[in-house]
Amino acid sequence: MAAAVAALLCASRVRAEAPAAMPAPVLTLPFDGVWGVLQGFEGDTHHGYAAFAIDFAPPQDVGAFARLAHPRLEDFACYGRPLFAPADGRVVRVATRFPDLPPYAHEPKRKSRLAKDETLGGNFVIIQHAPHVYTELVHLKLGSVRVTVGQLVHRGEAIGACGNSGNARTPHLHLGLLSSIDPIATARMPIAGYEARGADGRWTPGDGEPKTGQWVRPAPPPSPLPQSSGR
Repeated sequence: MAAAVAALLCASRVRAEAPAAMPAPVLTLPFDGVWGVLQGFEGDTHHGYAAFAIDFAPPQDVGAFARLAHPRLEDFACYGRPLFAPADGRVVRVATRFPDLPPYAHEPKRKSRLAKDETLGGNFVIIQHAPHVYTELVHLKLGSVRVTVGQLVHRGEAIGACGNSGNARTPHLHLGLLSSIDPIATARMPIAGYEARGADGRWTPGDGEPKTGQWVRPAPPPSPLPQSSGR
């Protein structure tokens, strides 16, 4: 009897001392300024293992752009724009060797052989923020990746620039929200700290899921509290 009581007390102590579950990391938009959502979750090409990903690009001068018979990569507002870590974490995979293809180029019939951790998305960075929480920034500009595997990064730290590598037709950012990298699998995760523009032109807090056709931007920092005069 005494042994049984002692065992119960020991088990209770272990449960009481078990560490609390870590809160899920907060993911934020990996860019500055206003960008449009070209494709949201479960879109035209976001299905299966890639269902929970978002394609972004900043506003384009459509009038001037339409007059260009053969646009260059530099004519796209997205090309070369800096991209940032969506949260603190550790870089677990990168690809850096793929060239930026001309706009609207078709994928070559003879595709280059991919290394084990490379994908058809071209240059990319994958950051692990917590167990089963990763972000993947894809189609990065050749020569722009500024991080290496194993490197610790902080939210807002520059990791690369928007490009047109891999199977992109025009420059844009593909942001994948991953629950696994072996194999690659996406999962629904909320994005925090951003605003979306409504049909009336007003900016309101986003609902956590940037949707196709929305304009979004990082939420401005809160205004500082007024200083007390001490009187």
